[in-house]
Amino acid sequence: MFKELLGDYEPRGRVIQGVGRFIALGLDDPFHITTISGFTIYGLGKYIEKKRTNYGIRMTKMDIENVRKDLREITLDISTIRF
Repeated sequence: MFKELLGDYEPRGRVIQGVGRFIALGLDDPFHITTISGFTIYGLGKYIEKKRTNYGIRMTKMDIENVRKDLREITLDISTIRF
């Protein structure tokens, strides 16, 4: 019950996406099997992220912190504009 309430620390499938991205882009081999398999693994990770991520208090807190950070950056940018 507490795990469902708290949620995950990060979306599930994020590690799989990183591995797929590394295989596809890190092993730079255009139109080769590594590119295709890398993007397939990345897509699988993206699917897992959307399908099974438990959005709880932890991820909500991280999202709120990201919004605060973005707002702080935007207000800083606006305040540095000179007319």
